Amino acid sequence: MASKALFPVADQGELTLSRRAEPNDMPIEMVRRQKTAGAAFTLACSSSGLEDKEIYLALGLDAGYFSRMKKGDATLQADQVAAFCELVGNRIYPEWLAYQLGCTLVQIKSDAERERDAERERRQEAEKKVELLMQLLQGRAA
Repeated sequence: MASKALFPVADQGELTLSRRAEPNDMPIEMVRRQKTAGAAFTLACSSSGLEDKEIYLALGLDAGYFSRMKKGDATLQADQVAAFCELVGNRIYPEWLAYQLGCTLVQIKSDAERERDAERERRQEAEKKVELLMQLLQGRAA
């Protein structure tokens, strides 16, 4: 009798677990050799090692729309490109798009440069705090 009170499995939602792919790259020649956006998108997905379901659930996409993207009948929204690249661990898809315009992507700051800048900001903030404390201590000593 108690089992009838439980919710049926069909009514339960799916727990979405997502993982990010390890950074992976393809030779630029292979990326540029793709004939369609769908082929470039599929290459980006397959090189990640993630299953399709992991990708479209993490991005909040519908399975049918994701399938159309892989066929080249739909595109990834521009505001989702960064999240997609981070998820799949590569920049294959936007690199292919840039190549269609005769361009290539250039990373503005490396991870080391970003870390250096953040560390510099932390150091400067700490120096300001030390200076303030020294002024307070000198004021009490006088």
